[in-house]
Amino acid sequence: MTNKTSEQTTLRDQPDISAVVLRSLIVLSPLAAVGITWLAANRVLPGVAMVVMLLSGACAIRPDSHFGVLVVAIITIQWLAIVHNHTTPWSIAVAAALTIFHAAHAAATVAPITAAWTPAMRHRWARRAVALVLASAATWTIVAFAQAHRAPITGTILLTASLLVLAAGAFWARNGNTRRHPSE
Repeated sequence: MTNKTSEQTTLRDQPDISAVVLRSLIVLSPLAAVGITWLAANRVLPGVAMVVMLLSGACAIRPDSHFGVLVVAIITIQWLAIVHNHTTPWSIAVAAALTIFHAAHAAATVAPITAAWTPAMRHRWARRAVALVLASAATWTIVAFAQAHRAPITGTILLTASLLVLAAGAFWARNGNTRRHPSE
C-alpha cells in the first residue's frame, strides 16, 4: 500500500505532457522568430540570438516572470534594425512565432507544471493563437496594400481597415468567450 502511494505521488509530481510542450514552445518559438528575421534580412546578429535563447529559457523555467516582455522587445528591435522591407511576407511568420510564444507563455502561467491540461483548455488556447495569427495576416495585408498603392486616400483606407480588424477582434473576444463560457 505504501508503494502505491509513493507511485501516485511520483506521477502527480511529474510534469504533464502539455506543460512540457508549452515550455518547449516558449523556448523554440522566439528562436524561430530570430531565424525568420535572419532569413528576411539575410544576416543574423549572433549576440541577439544568444540573449533571446537565454531569456526564453528563463521564461520556460519561470513563466510568471517578466522576461517575456524582454524577449518580444529584443526580437522587435532586431527586426526593425535589420529588416528594411516592412511589407515582406516574412513578417507574418515572425508574428506567428511571437504569437505562439505569447500564447504558450501566457498558458504556462495559468497552472503549475504538474497540472493536467484538458482538451477544452488546449482548444481554447489554440483558438486564441489562431485568431491572433489571422489578425496579424490581415494587418500585414492591409499594410502591404497601403504600401503598394501610395495614393492620398490610402491612409484613410489603412485606418478604416485597421479599425475594422480591431473591432472584429474585440467582437470575437467579447462574444466568442462569453457565449461559450458564461461563468467567466
